[in-house]
Amino acid sequence: MSKTIIRRKTDNLYRLFAICPGGLDGVLKTEIEGLGAHVLEVYSGGVEFEGNLEMTYKACLSLRSASRLLLMIQDVKQIYEPEEMYDAVRSVDWLKIFSPESTFAVYFTETNNKSRNAPINSQYWALKAKDAIADFFTERFGKRPNVDRQAPDISIKLHLHNHILKIYLDLSGRSLHERGYRSKTLEAPIKENLAAGLLLLCGWDKKAKEKVTFLDPFCGSGTILIEAAMIATNTPPSLFRTTFGFNAWKDHIPSIFEKVKNELVLKIDKNPDLMPLLLGSDQSPEALNVTRQNLKNCGLEDVVKLQAVPFEFSKPATPVGLIVTNPPYGVRLNEVESLKATYQKLGSTLKHQYKGWRCGVITSEEVLFHAIALKPSKKWKLHNGSLESEFRIFDMF
Repeated sequence: MSKTIIRRKTDNLYRLFAICPGGLDGVLKTEIEGLGAHVLEVYSGGVEFEGNLEMTYKACLSLRSASRLLLMIQDVKQIYEPEEMYDAVRSVDWLKIFSPESTFAVYFTETNNKSRNAPINSQYWALKAKDAIADFFTERFGKRPNVDRQAPDISIKLHLHNHILKIYLDLSGRSLHERGYRSKTLEAPIKENLAAGLLLLCGWDKKAKEKVTFLDPFCGSGTILIEAAMIATNTPPSLFRTTFGFNAWKDHIPSIFEKVKNELVLKIDKNPDLMPLLLGSDQSPEALNVTRQNLKNCGLEDVVKLQAVPFEFSKPATPVGLIVTNPPYGVRLNEVESLKATYQKLGSTLKHQYKGWRCGVITSEEVLFHAIALKPSKKWKLHNGSLESEFRIFDMF
């Protein structure tokens, strides 16, 4: 069994892995490079890169399309049996990662291990890894850290791919899509990191600097609209989070984290003379009330204008603009059928009233795209939670 300890390199760099929704790896790569980090590898659903402690904090606070940030602790080749994994996990010096007073949880996944005839029991392998960590501490201190599956201080992620075991520390804790500003949501909102990814696919980070008007005509609880406002004001998406997975990590230095956070706060710019026009509308007053509260929670209530109006009765505020929206969609046949009229009105309104605009729409139902009756200029296959979805851009000429 061969192994390589790569938790920290001599040049003081960590090996990091950012996870994102499927289809957004290119966007995530661009984000990471924009932070100044060195990208090592791009995978479907994630990007591996290097960074020092400051970069690690900066990534946790700044990455918009990422759902998690993991730190590589160790990788081990030729793992075929749970006992081999147990030995590999126990060989890690866990005292350098966390103390026995911290709670922990272990999660295990497997992909593409071709020599197996059937999937392995992930829960059993996770249990063996948990035992290995517990035994490490018991052997040295006569006591072991407690397991907490609900809110652990430390989360360990193990992934077995082609019989190579990668052991990670989850630096994010709760998913990074949980920005920390929400007081209330409506039914089935789009996740914040996916919303940000859609905006970045449309080039909103550049268009915002050009003061291009933005509109979400089905804004719901405001997810896409708030992400657009955060990008336009250079507000770090995780600024309002109070906890991360690195809080109980032995290498965590709170003073450096605060320094990085303060530097990012200083770059926030809400100068009204430089801001694009940001508009959100919905026919539901309740939805707009939720949006208004969420905007207030992250200090963006003064940079966005809201209106209770169905899209088909709206008029473009400027000759050119960008729409990114997640219209209602159904998962049952009768729901999808009842929504066709909404999508037909969306397509007709775009065609007849929004010439000169670009519109990005995400949905999981092909039949609803057909109802729009417009030819897309670009499209991407993405995952909206568990739903296989597609994001299409329509340019109005």
